[in-house]
Amino acid sequence: MPHHEKVALAGVIEHVFAHRFTLVSNDQAYLADLGPKGAEAFPLKEGAAIRLEGERRPSEIKVARIARKGGSFVEVEHKKPHHGPKHHHPEGPADPRVALAAVKKDGWTPRGEPERKPKHFEVLARRKGGEWTELHVDFSGVIYKEKHADPEKWAL
Repeated sequence: MPHHEKVALAGVIEHVFAHRFTLVSNDQAYLADLGPKGAEAFPLKEGAAIRLEGERRPSEIKVARIARKGGSFVEVEHKKPHHGPKHHHPEGPADPRVALAAVKKDGWTPRGEPERKPKHFEVLARRKGGEWTELHVDFSGVIYKEKHADPEKWAL
């Protein structure tokens, strides 16, 4: 995961979009994200003078702490999305033969070559002449997701 620069800004909230907002600081606008829980803990109001600390991401600032000017900081927690128990991304080499072997072992008939993604392979397959299914297979050979195959994506 890339390292993100820590930032500390003070300014005025210009626009509010649910849990995201624009902050004007030194004549520059920044997009910042409190997250849904953060917006509950710290209600956003256009025109409010605030201070914040967080991580600068390519598209926005993930706020870690926020305070009204002269007030105490409120800590903001950004939880990682929860995926099912089979969803994991083990380290190791990405070998499409491992993905194909896992698919076949589980009773699927694959079509074509696995499509490489950063942390998994996507494989088009079906069982016993059934519906085409997109399988997500991690690099260790675990099938952690099955979904209906998109005809446009897979040229069906």
